[in-house]
Amino acid sequence: MSFKLSPEYALLGILMTGPKHGYEMHSYFSSNMDQFWRLSMSQIYALLKRMEKNKMVVSKGEWQNNRPAKKIFSITQTGKEGFLNWIYSPVNHVRNLRIEFMAKLFFIKELKLKRATDIFDKQIEILQEKLHLLQPPKEKIMDEFQKALHSFKIAQTTSAIEWLKECKTFFSCKY
Repeated sequence: MSFKLSPEYALLGILMTGPKHGYEMHSYFSSNMDQFWRLSMSQIYALLKRMEKNKMVVSKGEWQNNRPAKKIFSITQTGKEGFLNWIYSPVNHVRNLRIEFMAKLFFIKELKLKRATDIFDKQIEILQEKLHLLQPPKEKIMDEFQKALHSFKIAQTTSAIEWLKECKTFFSCKY
């Protein structure tokens, strides 16, 4: 099962550290990923409900004295496989580096996952292909806006590739 959006995968990554209830997941997310990504409690509970329906997580009630029972969520084997598949898959657009790719790097570090440099190599390859496709046909005439937009896309993609190469050196000696 794959999701269109990646917040589910971030929650699966949190559950890879062990079973948690919704508030614990929100606290973990907020304290560790708040620099680049935010999820509200209501979003987390909605995502967990959908993930449970899709058999990515399971829950069990835990009784508390003088309080309502809380649901403890655990990742399933299907969830683990989906998470690891997501972790090692490159993002498709430069814009997704800021949140989704950063989440992948966070979990690679947090969970001490092997093959970290694989994701960098795959991501660089994807962006190099995109950069190649950005080269305009010689016969195409562009107005000022098109030139500016095209130049921006090339600069952004080139910069992202250089950043990935630099980051790869940070991770290559540890994971």
